[in-house]
Amino acid sequence: MPAKLLTYGDRGERVKTLQRLINDNPFFKPRRKLVVDGDMRTLTCGAVQQAKYRLGYPRKDIRPVAGQPVFDYLSGKRKLPDAYRARRKARLVKVAAAQHVQSAQTKMRLEALAAVKDELGTMEAPNHSNHIKYNDWWGWGAVAYCVIGISWAWVVKAGSTAFAQGSRWAGTDLMLSDAKAGGHGIHLTSDPDPGCPGVIDFDGHSDPDHAITFVHDNGNGTCTTYEFNTAKDGTYIEGVWVKDRPLRNCWWFEVER
Repeated sequence: MPAKLLTYGDRGERVKTLQRLINDNPFFKPRRKLVVDGDMRTLTCGAVQQAKYRLGYPRKDIRPVAGQPVFDYLSGKRKLPDAYRARRKARLVKVAAAQHVQSAQTKMRLEALAAVKDELGTMEAPNHSNHIKYNDWWGWGAVAYCVIGISWAWVVKAGSTAFAQGSRWAGTDLMLSDAKAGGHGIHLTSDPDPGCPGVIDFDGHSDPDHAITFVHDNGNGTCTTYEFNTAKDGTYIEGVWVKDRPLRNCWWFEVER
């Protein structure tokens, strides 16, 4: 019987093995090593997607799930197929070339972060109405705007073309789906930088509930975030505020353009 395909939410020794292989393999060094806890959560899923890219998987197969071939390739038990090695070689060239444009991407990310920071304290008027300037810009009326606010910052303030006014993105599900597929200029990352957008799953299930912006790792399993469409701590005042969130429940995205 073939080994079980590991997906989000799986737990056990096989997940620990996967985490160890990603942390220490002959193909690449992760910038931030995974915690070997046997829990297939968001950061491990993001790292699997990144590993598949570096291994030369076809684009359609670069998903945050891990079958036996991932284990065999990372451990050296199975050689990479010729097509994989060719894609891997081409991607390494792209990675090197990307360093030349990385400063532009970093500038855009930091501009988006600064834009969101400048919005802290902006409130709905009246409270609990979803009436706020980001929805005026988006054009759908008084709807939930946690992703719309992020889109506003990246388009209006940072000039991103990954986000698009009125179409990409308004909901967490679609944004996460595109990131998992590496579509529309975003992809998953297990090592977010300040300004990276993301989504959080409050209940520990597979469906994201809310969009967030990474600020920094607090070193205790949580991170500080900036968030649209949330309540100020200790109040019922809705708007744009600072929060602390558990890292293990967050999916993070890198914006490519």
